[in-house]
Amino acid sequence: MLPIHPALVHFPIALLVFSVLADLFGKIGNSAALRAAGRWALFGALIGAAVAIPAGFFDWSRQDIGPEVREHVRLHMIVGLVLFVTLVGLNLWRWFFIDRDPQRGSLGWPYLIAGALALGLTFYQGYLGHELVVDHGVGVKSSAHGAAPGKTQEHGSEHGH
Repeated sequence: MLPIHPALVHFPIALLVFSVLADLFGKIGNSAALRAAGRWALFGALIGAAVAIPAGFFDWSRQDIGPEVREHVRLHMIVGLVLFVTLVGLNLWRWFFIDRDPQRGSLGWPYLIAGALALGLTFYQGYLGHELVVDHGVGVKSSAHGAAPGKTQEHGSEHGH
């Protein structure tokens, strides 16, 4: 069975990026529609993360990994859980302190900065996941259909690469 987690993580990542950008442009352009889109995208990112996290645990339980890679997976999991708590916090901040108060209908810079920090954490989390796949082969099945050693270099040198 193929890993599920890598296919699911792109939804919360994309929704968080969209949320922060919609909120930023909504603040700059004073657009209620963009702020509403940002609010719903943030909620979607939370739901997506709530689905991606258990999928990650499920995929990890099916992997046979060594101790050095296990520590890297552990860091990825810890950062993922911190990111999930951050998404919960941003949603609570948004729904209970910003959207419920009509006098404070616009987003403040502290919220936007917190969103940008969440994006930074998201990009770091993606980097850790990328390292797991590319550097350690986690979730990647070995294939005997690749190019033979040296073939790619010979082919590349023929064309002046």
